[in-house]
Amino acid sequence: MTRGNYCAVYDFELMPYALGDVLTWNVQTAIRCEESDREHVDVFVCMDERYPASIYQKDTVTADNCALFFNELFGAFGTHPKLGNVFLYRQREQMLERLRERATDDAANRETLADYERALANRHDETALIEYFTKYIHLHERINAFAKAHGRIPLLRPSMGCEPDVAGLLEKRFAGKRVVPIHMRHRRLDPGYGGEHTYSRDSDFLEWYEFLRNAEKKHPEVQFVLMGRVQEKPIELLRLPNVLSLRALGLGLGHELTLMLKSDLFMGTSSGFAAMANFSETPYFITKMTRESCNAYRIEPGTERLPFATDRQILVYEPETRELLMRLLERGLGTGAPRGGGPVLSVDPAIDVRSWEGERSLWLHPGATTSRFFADDNYSDKETAFLVWPRVKEARLAWRRGLEDRAWEILLRIEANFPRMCAKFPEYLRLKERLARKTNEKAALRATQADLESLAAREKSDPLSRTLKRYLLRGFPVAMELKRAWRRKHRIPRKLRQLARRYAFRRNES
Repeated sequence: MTRGNYCAVYDFELMPYALGDVLTWNVQTAIRCEESDREHVDVFVCMDERYPASIYQKDTVTADNCALFFNELFGAFGTHPKLGNVFLYRQREQMLERLRERATDDAANRETLADYERALANRHDETALIEYFTKYIHLHERINAFAKAHGRIPLLRPSMGCEPDVAGLLEKRFAGKRVVPIHMRHRRLDPGYGGEHTYSRDSDFLEWYEFLRNAEKKHPEVQFVLMGRVQEKPIELLRLPNVLSLRALGLGLGHELTLMLKSDLFMGTSSGFAAMANFSETPYFITKMTRESCNAYRIEPGTERLPFATDRQILVYEPETRELLMRLLERGLGTGAPRGGGPVLSVDPAIDVRSWEGERSLWLHPGATTSRFFADDNYSDKETAFLVWPRVKEARLAWRRGLEDRAWEILLRIEANFPRMCAKFPEYLRLKERLARKTNEKAALRATQADLESLAAREKSDPLSRTLKRYLLRGFPVAMELKRAWRRKHRIPRKLRQLARRYAFRRNES
């Protein structure tokens, strides 16, 4: 008889809302899946608002916000090495009923259910909770034993659905860069997540800040990517030109975890994201290793590698300093070929609203949902010009109808909000020049003519290939309309029949 999938349970009243724990649980249950000779793991998640959190997180996680905590963690479940189906239950009784059905005539799933029901019966007993947590997450004994027996472990995978966006990011935004995700823990900046008793595990802000500033000068080819919630990231770090947060681009945890698997190197503290590195092939340096971490990993303090780690996956016990971090970066990048980046795709710095849709389409990777990988002034101005273009056309129409006051009103309103963009927007400037000349606004005319001359000088210095590309991209909207029409070509016969019937009906009426 064919065996079904292995059932794995993550009940948030028994287990924490914690990234590192979910990732470790993924690997632990993938190993149990292999040991029971199954192909996939069906994940049963219980987030019952009546029991929103364990005794350790009850002061932070409540019935009102537990769904948000789960939503922020969901991308982590998507990295499971043996992922089958994912079931989310908000009523524990319904989940238990389903688990009991699955446990019938299935020894492995009976063990899962028995352990779960025993933990539920003793969920107010701290010792019983720790025993359950230790068996299914905390200790690495089972992982280490599996690695010793098989020479490998099940590795975490890209989070479901996130690969196209990350591929586009690497190919377009990080082209030619050495991509280094970093995670310095600053939980004390994020009181909404609680964990005051863990503040001692936070990183030294000044050491990391000076390291990143020095790295910008010494290694301009490196793009650092901050992992985790923006609320936990110092604003000064986010302002550094060689540092970026994917959250600022509208991406999420699943994208961050996926990027880690595609990167050149990971550097970070022994917390959360370190688990993703631990259970991957990505080179890493995990800092701030503690005796407690070694106990969980089942290694002796001072051990440089996990039992299943590669030669380029190193545990670091020295205190974080700017000098240490620079040595680690240079050591990590000094061996092996770059994994991230690709050929540089140039971005036209000029504002040309009629080619913007086509230019923007070049950044969209097949299957991706986003291509907005920039937030600098040039990108912002091009985007803003595209958005206000309909209002500029409205002002142009008003001018042609002799409504100069209405046209001026629209142009001045745009300029009051976006003066930098207006100085680079040729269609805007040409219309403003005509209006200023007709209404004898001499100061406005002189300023506008100066901006147009500056634009003309820049355009003259543009290579011919860029100009031609701009004109070709102006055809993008028409091409999309034709593509849409071609996809609907099967409707053409029906439309022709409808037109024929209408024509016949009108002839009969006449």
